[in-house]
Amino acid sequence: MHHKHITYTHITMKQKLLTALLFAALCLHTASAQIATPNLKWGKPTDVELNMTEYAADKEAKAVVLCHLTTVNYKMDLYNYTVDYQVKKRIKILADDGKDFANITIPFISNGKEDMLESIEDFKATAFNVVNGKVVKTKIGREAIHEERINEDFMRAKVAIPQAKAGTIIEYEFTRHSNVFFHIFDWEAQEEIPVVFAQYRLEIPAYFVFNVETSGIYKLEAAHSVGSLTFQPSSDNMTRAATCKTNVYLCTGRNLPALKKDDYVWSERDYLTKVTAELKSYATGSGNYRETRKTWEQVDDILAKHSDFGARLSEHSKYRDELMAAGIPAMTDVKEKVAATLTMLRKKLAWNGDYDVMAHSASEVIKKGNGTSGDLNMILLNMLNDAGVQACPMVLSTRRHGRLPQTYPSLDKLNTFVVAVPNGASWLYVDATAPDGYVNVLDPNLYVEQARLIQKGKPSQWVNLQKVGEARTQVVVDGAISATGVLSGEQTTIYTGNAALSERKAFREAGDSATFVAKKAEGYGVEISSCEITGHKGFAPAVNEVVKFSKQGEVASDHIYINPFTAYPIRTNPFLETERVLPIEFPCRQSFSLTMRLKLPEGWALEELPKSTRITSEDKSMSGQITYNLASEDQLSVQVQFRLGNVIYAANKYKTLREMFDQLASRSKDMLVLKKK
Repeated sequence: MHHKHITYTHITMKQKLLTALLFAALCLHTASAQIATPNLKWGKPTDVELNMTEYAADKEAKAVVLCHLTTVNYKMDLYNYTVDYQVKKRIKILADDGKDFANITIPFISNGKEDMLESIEDFKATAFNVVNGKVVKTKIGREAIHEERINEDFMRAKVAIPQAKAGTIIEYEFTRHSNVFFHIFDWEAQEEIPVVFAQYRLEIPAYFVFNVETSGIYKLEAAHSVGSLTFQPSSDNMTRAATCKTNVYLCTGRNLPALKKDDYVWSERDYLTKVTAELKSYATGSGNYRETRKTWEQVDDILAKHSDFGARLSEHSKYRDELMAAGIPAMTDVKEKVAATLTMLRKKLAWNGDYDVMAHSASEVIKKGNGTSGDLNMILLNMLNDAGVQACPMVLSTRRHGRLPQTYPSLDKLNTFVVAVPNGASWLYVDATAPDGYVNVLDPNLYVEQARLIQKGKPSQWVNLQKVGEARTQVVVDGAISATGVLSGEQTTIYTGNAALSERKAFREAGDSATFVAKKAEGYGVEISSCEITGHKGFAPAVNEVVKFSKQGEVASDHIYINPFTAYPIRTNPFLETERVLPIEFPCRQSFSLTMRLKLPEGWALEELPKSTRITSEDKSMSGQITYNLASEDQLSVQVQFRLGNVIYAANKYKTLREMFDQLASRSKDMLVLKKK
C-alpha cells in the first residue's frame, strides 16, 4: 500500500474553516460507510454506532437493529439429532419510547413430550451507554430470565435489559437448543423497526431434504453451498468419526425497512421478508428417501378423523327439540331455515373472541354460555343438520392470522371454520361469531382468497370468499334549497351486505339511539330532525334508514353557495404517499349509489354547475361517476356512483387507485352557486 505524503505550510482561518467542513463531511461519509459495512465484532460497538442519534433511511425510527445473526446447526450422534439456533442481535435505541426493544422475549417448545424438548441456553446481554464521554457496560446473564407459559405447547423466556434509554446500544445472544430436528422455525429478517444488516446461515445434513424458500417484498441475497458434518456413528469411542455432506444456505438482508402497521393490509406478516424451510423427505436405512411433505388432501384426512372435528360433524345438537318446537325443520326455503337456525343460536350462545378450528364439548360450551369460533360453528352445523339442511365446514386462516401457505400445507396454519350450505346451484355461508352479519355476510376478517370446503364423500375444494362479500349502499335524497340558503329534505338509505353489517355494528357500539343519530349528523354534515331505522338490531338482510335533515349554505348578497352532498362515498383520500410497496387490501368489495333530486328556490337560478365526470380504471375493476343534470329551471338531479370490484389491488395499481380516490374526495366539496334573478 502506498501512502501519499502531505506537507502542511501556512494555514489561514478560511482554510481552517474549510478543513473543518471537509472533516465533518468525511465523518458523515464514514458513518454512512460503516453502517453499510456491518460491525460483526460482538462486544465492541463502534463509535459511529455509539454516537448515532437517528437512522437516515427512517428518521422517525425509535430504534434500529444494527446487526442480526442467526446460525442454525444440526448435531448428530448415534442415537439422535438436535438443532441449535444461535442468535446474536445488536439494537440501537434512538428515542425514549424505543426502550421497549430492550425487553426480550424468546418463545420455545415446552409440552412435556420427549421428542419435542427445547431450552434456552448461554444467554447473555450487555447494555452500552456513553456517560461523560466513557462507555459504561451493564451485563446480565441467564439468571435474569423469567419464564412464563404461553399455551399448552409453548413457553417464553423474558428478560428486561437494564439501563436502556435513548442512545443505548443493546447486544444479546443465546442458543435455542432443540431436539425437534424435523422442523426448522421460520427466520424473519424484517422487524417492526428497521434492520441494517441481517444474516441467516442454515446447515442441514444431506440425510434430510428441506424446501428452503425466501419470501417477502424485499429480497434477500441467497447462496447455496455444500459442506460437511462430522459425527460419532458408534458408542464405541474407538470407532472413527464419520462425515456426511451438508447443504448450507446463506441468506443476507441489508437496509430492510420497518414492517409498520398499515391500515390497508390485514396481516403485514404476509409480506414479511423471511426464510422458511419445510422437510420434504429424509433418508431411510436402505439409502432411499421417504417423502414427508403433506398435501392438503392429507390435512383433510387428519381433520376428518380428529375427535374434536370430523367425529363431531355427525352429532345431533343439544337444541334439537327446540328446533322442532319452533317449526324450523318444516320450513321449505333453505335460506330462511338457515337464518332462523342462526337466530336461535345467537340468542343462546355468545362468541368469546377466540378463533379455533377444533370444538370443545357442546355441553361445556352451553353451560358457560359462550365459546370459540370452532365451538359455536360446530353447534350451528349440528343444528342445521338436525333442521334438515346439509351443512359442511369450510376451514380457513383468517386474514389477520395470515394467508395459508400453498407450498407446505399444515393443519397448524388453520385457525377457524365457517359453515357452508348448498342451495341449488349456489352456496350459502354463515358464521356464528359475527353478531352483526347475515347469510353470506361475514366479518371482513373471514373474506379470504382460499377457504377449504370439506364435503363428506367428495373431494375438498378451494373457495374464494372475497367473491361473496360486498358492501352495498343505495341513497335517494329528495330535497329543496330555500331562498335563505337552507337545503332540507328526506334521505332514504338501504344498506345491504357488509354495509348493513357496518351499520348494525355502529349502532351497537354507539350504545343508544341518540348517540348513533348524533354521529350520523356529524358524518353527513347536517342537522337531523328525525331518523327512522329498521333492521339495525336483529338478524336481517338489510338496514333501512329514513332521515329528515337540513343544512345551511352560505348566503352572500345575491348569491347562495352550498355543498349538496349529505351521504358520499369518499370524503378524504387515505392514500397520501406517492409510492407504495405493499398491496392495498380492502374489507370487501364496495358499491355506492346516490340519487339526489333538488328543487331550487323560486327567483333563483344556477349560475355555476360543477362538471360531470367519470373515472374508470383500465381493468374496469374500479370506477366513479358524478353527474349533474338540470332537468328544468328549478329541478336539479345529481347522481354519484362508486364501485370497487376487487378486495385486493396490487401495488402497481396504487397510482390509479390514489388518483381515483383523490379526484372523488375533492369532488365531495363541490359547490352549487345560485344567483338571484
